[in-house]
Amino acid sequence: MKKNWLVVANSARARVLEVEAGLGQFTSVADLVHPQSRIKGVDLGDDRPGHVEGQGHGLGSAAYVARTDPHTREQDRFAREVAACVNDGVANGRCVGVTLVASDPFMGRLKSHLSQQARKLVLRTFEADYTTLHDAELAQRLLTHG
Repeated sequence: MKKNWLVVANSARARVLEVEAGLGQFTSVADLVHPQSRIKGVDLGDDRPGHVEGQGHGLGSAAYVARTDPHTREQDRFAREVAACVNDGVANGRCVGVTLVASDPFMGRLKSHLSQQARKLVLRTFEADYTTLHDAELAQRLLTHG
């Protein structure tokens, strides 16, 4: 029997839950953790930005600055991982609807990596970080959102 899924996520942890018929009853589909998203951006970089010494007389030097900082890149990598889990569930017919509860701006990253088919099945979205809540409290908070 196909069920709705609830995705509760922030940039470092995501829980994908199958919603049971009763209030606050969830079955875990996946519990994903990405500790690299919590590490300082400076510590994620391999080295200092690339550096080119000037050549000839009077020429200065230039530094290469990455377009995306390492911290944002790790958060995006995790958003892809969570979205892949949801996309797989939708493609295999294991869920018929998805509710997304994610912190801001992780919600935008997550939604941008959902497949077209998965986007069509998104029932509701809430921008909040509920990753630390137990199932009963999570259900209560979702009820207050309507």
